[in-house]
Amino acid sequence: MRKNGELLKYKKNADLPNKAGIYVLENVKNNKVYIGCSLDLRARIATHRSLLLSGKHHSREIQSAFNKDNLLVKVLAVLPHANQSLLKEAELLLIQASPHIFPGGLMNKRLVNYASHGD
Repeated sequence: MRKNGELLKYKKNADLPNKAGIYVLENVKNNKVYIGCSLDLRARIATHRSLLLSGKHHSREIQSAFNKDNLLVKVLAVLPHANQSLLKEAELLLIQASPHIFPGGLMNKRLVNYASHGD
């Protein structure tokens, strides 16, 4: 059984790094993930939570998982000295590798086409 602290809804901002890095939002019902990056993980994840709490998130799929208490947040990597370009490159690499790392699939609608880029 998962703890409430793993769910995005209940994750404390103070438990998240305020550094650059890569994060994942995971729907525990179907194992689909959203891969994201930010120069400030704490602020970006707090923004997701705020939009989700108000029911205004851009992704219906993520909003639905959140509403049903099925959305986990995980910090995959902290890259404290990364710039935006490096973060985007790392995010793209994870998206390209996602079929092997996250077999449940992606919720990144705008980035799914990048997963097959370079094949």
